[in-house]
Amino acid sequence: MEPRISLLQAPSSQRLCLSCPDSKAVADVCAMASKVAYENPKFIEFVVNQNWKMHLLGTYNCWNGKSQKTNSTQAFIFADRETDAGAIVLAFRGTEAFNAYDWCTDLDFSWYELPQLVHLGFLEALGLGDRTRMQSFQRLKQNIYENSRTPLPQTPTSGLPDFVLSDETKLLAYDHISAELVTILRKHRNAKLYITGHSLGGALATLFTAMLFYNREENRVFYSTEDDVARRLAALYTFGQPRVGDKSFASFMDTSLNKPTMRYFRVVYNNDMVARVPFDNSLFGFKHFGNSCYFTYNYTPGTLLRDTALCPFPNFFSPVYMVLSRLYALFELVQSFFMSYRYGGEFSETRLSTVARIAGLLVPGIAGHSLVNYINCVRLGPDRLDPACLQNTEWDKSQ
Repeated sequence: MEPRISLLQAPSSQRLCLSCPDSKAVADVCAMASKVAYENPKFIEFVVNQNWKMHLLGTYNCWNGKSQKTNSTQAFIFADRETDAGAIVLAFRGTEAFNAYDWCTDLDFSWYELPQLVHLGFLEALGLGDRTRMQSFQRLKQNIYENSRTPLPQTPTSGLPDFVLSDETKLLAYDHISAELVTILRKHRNAKLYITGHSLGGALATLFTAMLFYNREENRVFYSTEDDVARRLAALYTFGQPRVGDKSFASFMDTSLNKPTMRYFRVVYNNDMVARVPFDNSLFGFKHFGNSCYFTYNYTPGTLLRDTALCPFPNFFSPVYMVLSRLYALFELVQSFFMSYRYGGEFSETRLSTVARIAGLLVPGIAGHSLVNYINCVRLGPDRLDPACLQNTEWDKSQ
C-alpha cells in the first residue's frame, strides 16, 4: 500500500538534527521508521543500512502477554551512524491488517490503575502483565516502586510469573528493549533518543515512554545522565495513535514530556478512526494529552488543538461524523488520482491504496488511518511542528 522507502533528505546529507526535534527531517525519519517497522527483519536491515545509510542496531520480536503463544510485538532500533551517533531511533510496529490479536488490542477498552488508569491491552503487548493472572499487575506496581528507588533497575519491571521471565524464548518488550537502550546510550554518549510508532505502535511507544518515567519518578537522584534513558529522550512521535490512559495519565505525561519544551508530537490525519478510540466520554474516560498536530483532508495543517478538541468529532461514533467522513473519503479517493500530477511521482498511489480508499466509503475512517496519509502529511506539511517555533505563514493562517 505504501511503497516509499527513501527518506525526504538524500542519505548522503542525512544526519538527524537533534537541536531541532520538531523539524520536517526528523518527522520524516520517524514516519518512515514507523512504516518500515511493519516489514520483516531482512527488509528493515536493507532499508536502514543500504537505503538510508544509517546503522541498524537490532530488531525485536517480543512476547505478548495477551496473545500468550505468539511473539506479536515487534520493534527495531537504529542509529544515524555507526560510531558517535547523534540519534537513536526506536520504532514499534503498528496494527497489522490481518492480525486479529492486534485489532483486539486496539478495540479493547479495559484499563488498570498503575498508578493512573492505563489501557490493559497495551500493558500486555509490552509484556508487563497478563489479565488471566491479575496478580501480575500488582507485582508490576511493586516492581515499578522498587525500581524507581535503585540506581538501576535490579529486577525486571514486568509483573509476569518467574517461569515466563526466565524463559529466554520470550522477549518481553519493555524490559528487554529498555535494557538494550541503556547499553546503546552508554556507547553513544552524545546521542539523543527518538521513539515512534503508527497506530498500535504509537500507543506502545507512548506507554513505553510512560514506563521510563514511572521507573525514575520517585527518586531521580540515583540516575546519571548516561543511564537515565528518559532524560536522553529528544522526542516522541506518534501517527494515528489510539488513546492510552485517563485524564490523570494524560496530565502526568504532559508534564513529563512537554515541560519545559515540547517533546511529544501526535500527528492526526483528518478522519482517522483509530485516533478516536478508546472513547473519550464519561463511560470510558480515556484521554489524549498534549497537542494534536491535526492535518485536514488535503494534507494542510489545521490548528494545533488540545485534546478537549482533538480534531473534529473526537469520538468515532457520531451521526454527523458518519456522514461527513464518507464525504471526505470520497474527496480523498478522487484526490488520490491527481496527487502525482500535483506533487510528483513519489505521491502516486498503488492499486491497493485505492482499494483501501474505496473501503473508506463503506467504513468511515479506515482509509484515513493509512500510513500513505501520514507520510504525505509530513512531506507536504510545515517545516516545523512546534507552534512556539513556527514562522510558517500557511500555518499561521490556519489558526
